[in-house]
Amino acid sequence: MPSYQLRDTATRQVLARDLVDYAAAEAALDRLDEELEHDLAANGEGAGRIRLRLDVEKVTDGTVEAVGHHVLLLGVDDYADPLPAL
Repeated sequence: MPSYQLRDTATRQVLARDLVDYAAAEAALDRLDEELEHDLAANGEGAGRIRLRLDVEKVTDGTVEAVGHHVLLLGVDDYADPLPAL
Protein backbone atom coordinates (compact mmCIF):
# COMPACT_ATOMS: atom_id res chain seq x y z
CA MET A 1 0.00 0.00 0.00
CA PRO A 2 1.53 3.35 -1.01
CA SER A 3 1.93 6.30 1.33
CA TYR A 4 2.76 9.95 0.70
CA GLN A 5 5.29 12.37 2.11
CA LEU A 6 6.31 16.03 1.80
CA ARG A 7 9.89 17.04 1.05
CA ASP A 8 11.50 20.47 1.04
CA THR A 9 13.18 20.65 -2.36
CA ALA A 10 15.95 23.02 -1.18
CA THR A 11 17.16 20.97 1.80
CA ARG A 12 15.79 17.56 0.67
CA GLN A 13 14.44 17.18 4.23
CA VAL A 14 11.23 15.15 4.63
CA LEU A 15 8.75 17.32 6.54
CA ALA A 16 5.86 14.84 6.79
CA ARG A 17 5.73 11.12 6.09
CA ASP A 18 3.34 8.16 6.17
CA LEU A 19 0.39 10.19 4.86
CA VAL A 20 -2.41 7.89 3.71
CA ASP A 21 -3.25 9.62 0.40
CA TYR A 22 -2.75 12.74 -1.71
CA ALA A 23 -5.59 14.53 0.09
CA ALA A 24 -3.82 13.94 3.41
CA ALA A 25 -0.64 15.39 1.87
CA GLU A 26 -2.55 18.52 0.82
CA ALA A 27 -4.02 18.85 4.32
CA ALA A 28 -0.49 18.57 5.76
CA LEU A 29 0.65 21.31 3.35
CA ASP A 30 -2.17 23.56 4.59
CA ARG A 31 -1.22 22.94 8.24
CA LEU A 32 2.45 23.59 7.51
CA ASP A 33 1.57 26.82 5.69
CA GLU A 34 -0.51 28.04 8.65
CA GLU A 35 2.18 27.13 11.18
CA LEU A 36 4.90 28.91 9.22
CA GLU A 37 2.74 32.04 8.70
CA HIS A 38 2.05 32.10 12.45
CA ASP A 39 5.77 31.76 13.25
CA LEU A 40 6.64 34.56 10.81
CA ALA A 41 4.07 36.88 12.38
CA ALA A 42 5.29 36.03 15.89
CA ASN A 43 8.86 36.94 14.85
CA GLY A 44 7.84 40.19 13.15
CA GLU A 45 8.99 39.08 9.71
CA GLY A 46 8.11 41.42 6.86
CA ALA A 47 6.52 40.81 3.50
CA GLY A 48 8.04 38.46 0.99
CA ARG A 49 10.51 36.81 3.33
CA ILE A 50 10.14 33.12 2.48
CA ARG A 51 9.42 31.16 -0.67
CA LEU A 52 9.30 27.42 -0.11
CA ARG A 53 8.83 24.66 -2.67
CA LEU A 54 7.64 21.31 -1.37
CA ASP A 55 7.37 18.11 -3.36
CA VAL A 56 4.58 15.63 -2.73
CA GLU A 57 6.07 12.15 -3.08
CA LYS A 58 4.41 8.77 -3.35
CA VAL A 59 6.28 5.97 -1.58
CA THR A 60 5.60 2.39 -2.73
CA ASP A 61 7.72 -0.47 -1.39
CA GLY A 62 10.61 1.89 -0.68
CA THR A 63 10.47 3.54 -4.12
CA VAL A 64 9.89 7.31 -4.06
CA GLU A 65 8.12 9.07 -6.94
CA ALA A 66 7.38 12.81 -7.11
CA VAL A 67 3.69 13.23 -7.91
CA GLY A 68 3.22 16.97 -7.36
CA HIS A 69 4.62 20.11 -5.84
CA HIS A 70 3.44 23.22 -4.09
CA VAL A 71 5.09 26.60 -3.72
CA LEU A 72 4.34 28.39 -0.46
CA LEU A 73 4.83 32.16 -0.38
CA LEU A 74 4.99 33.07 3.28
CA GLY A 75 4.74 36.54 4.73
CA VAL A 76 3.71 38.09 1.43
CA ASP A 77 1.30 41.00 1.76
CA ASP A 78 -0.88 42.03 -1.17
CA TYR A 79 -0.27 45.61 -2.19
CA ALA A 80 -1.19 47.87 -5.07
CA ASP A 81 1.47 48.13 -7.78
CA PRO A 82 2.78 51.71 -7.68
CA LEU A 83 3.49 51.66 -11.42
CA PRO A 84 0.58 51.86 -13.84
CA ALA A 85 0.07 49.10 -16.41
CA LEU A 86 1.41 49.90 -19.87
